[in-house]
Amino acid sequence: MKTKSINKYLHESGLLYTLEKPSRYLGNEYNLIRKEWGKSILKFLLVFPDIYDIGMSHLGLKILYEEINKRKNFLAERSFLPWTDLLEIMEHENFNPFSLETFKTPDKFDVIGFTLQYELSYPGMVKYLELSHIDPFSKNRTEEDPIIIAGGPCVYNPEPIAPFIDAFLIGDGEEAICEIGDLLQRTFGMPKKERLLQMAKKVSGIYVPAFYESINGKVVPRESYRNEIPHSISKRISPLSLENSLYKQLIPYTQTVHDRGVIEVMRGCTRGCRFCHAGMVYRPTRERNKEEIMKSAYSILESTGYDELSLLSLSTLDHSQISDITETLMPLLKHKMVALSIPSSRLDQFGLDIAEKISTVRKTGITVAPEAGTQKLRNRINKNIMDEQIYDMIRVAVAKGWKRIKLYFMAGLPFETDADLNGIIEIVKKCRALGMKNVSVSVSGFIPKPHTPFQFAAQDSVHELHSKIKKLSYLRKLSHFEFHRPEISFIEGILSRGDRRLSKAILKVAREGGYLEAWKGQFSYERWISAFKEFDIMPEKYISARGFHENLPWSHIDSGIRKEFLINEYKKSFFGIQTGNCRHFECTNCGVCFDLEEAKNVL
Repeated sequence: MKTKSINKYLHESGLLYTLEKPSRYLGNEYNLIRKEWGKSILKFLLVFPDIYDIGMSHLGLKILYEEINKRKNFLAERSFLPWTDLLEIMEHENFNPFSLETFKTPDKFDVIGFTLQYELSYPGMVKYLELSHIDPFSKNRTEEDPIIIAGGPCVYNPEPIAPFIDAFLIGDGEEAICEIGDLLQRTFGMPKKERLLQMAKKVSGIYVPAFYESINGKVVPRESYRNEIPHSISKRISPLSLENSLYKQLIPYTQTVHDRGVIEVMRGCTRGCRFCHAGMVYRPTRERNKEEIMKSAYSILESTGYDELSLLSLSTLDHSQISDITETLMPLLKHKMVALSIPSSRLDQFGLDIAEKISTVRKTGITVAPEAGTQKLRNRINKNIMDEQIYDMIRVAVAKGWKRIKLYFMAGLPFETDADLNGIIEIVKKCRALGMKNVSVSVSGFIPKPHTPFQFAAQDSVHELHSKIKKLSYLRKLSHFEFHRPEISFIEGILSRGDRRLSKAILKVAREGGYLEAWKGQFSYERWISAFKEFDIMPEKYISARGFHENLPWSHIDSGIRKEFLINEYKKSFFGIQTGNCRHFECTNCGVCFDLEEAKNVL
């Protein structure tokens, strides 16, 4: 279908300036990479299925953008979902989505790659395909349509969206995306089915759902492919090397959610929290060394105008060189009046010393995630934080001049009692009593995630979570209190542990206007329930407890963590038995390091 040039139309009609944030759609940002199009160049469109403000805050998209564009025979451009004001114009005027580099429509690209960071972006992905006049179901697409690939943490259970995707990339993408590109160039001219088969056979970490079927709940290769493709898809693991560093970061014209320069200093975590999906699937821990971090910092400061630099990881203060890194960075940043932020806090004197050191430019608040209100429950979830650690940290922080703290908790954790909920209130009371004047509390509903020890646990219903909100309502008198909406947690839990039967419901939600479901003001619980009813889906089934030996929708995806380890960790939680951090204690036999040829980045 021939479509109009949206870029030209928006400018000539003056409609661009009626939009809430026209800068979302301008492109031409500082440090943008624009390449000449040619027949011999493989063209990737990297899509974050949310609006620009969110997508441009995601480091993974920026890394892939730079890695692909380093190759002379590849190009990568970016695209995002429109906000509701532009969507209305696009649907009325029959406009396709577009890339921000050359304003070309998605059908002009060889590959469309979706980054899936949260389950509620699934309808947005489907909406993007339909806006692009690309059939959302892979079985209906033609040879002329781009190959649709998806990656990100959500694809560790790819089944709810498997009918929409040609190929999933499981694990780290920096090296795999270039292998995919090389293979697609070698197989140019072959039928799409054959190219996908070659990809499934020759690129590790690739899962092509069309070649698999579910038999008694177990996903296995179809009969005709059983001798050609892997029965279990192992995740990709990339080193944090100098070659994969991000030096020139794009500078948006509008403020984004995370409006700062970012350096990924470490990937993975060995603390072993039993609820934490990222802490399990991003193993093993890999560190970027001090010299590479400093080189990235100098480059970012030279090529951007950011007044804040973030050292990003799941637990940055666990980096073995973090003290030396901050000691070296701070004089440079202080001279340039650039603040340093570390998004994860340790509840000990070392953590406070680092926090004090980096606050010399701008003193922000302290963020702490006790997760549970009592020591007993924290032991069960393997969150190794003691009550006295929390209070000692508050005392020292107040004495050093901190006035703000944000506390993160979960409700609905396995084995939770009223005493655990009351414990959240008691922690907040104690923080106030110790002199912390500004306390913010965020409580979210627990969601049992695939590839974690709690993947076998049940999830609280909407009614149960609402009941817990009432029990915590006294927090409104003590703090700024927010509770993640129970209806959203319920839908996230269904999508997180779902199977292919959910795909039709996801499509219906997208077609009925639910394309930005991760936004509170756009989310509709009724829309989801209506879709489930139409396709005879029992949502309660997906949030129920699972058996240790049950066939799970994601069992064919190998995160590197042994199933026996997950089972043993869940059993330990029955008795509150903790598992130590393998960086400091003995190996926990999770399995992720066993088959690695090079362990130099594994600590």
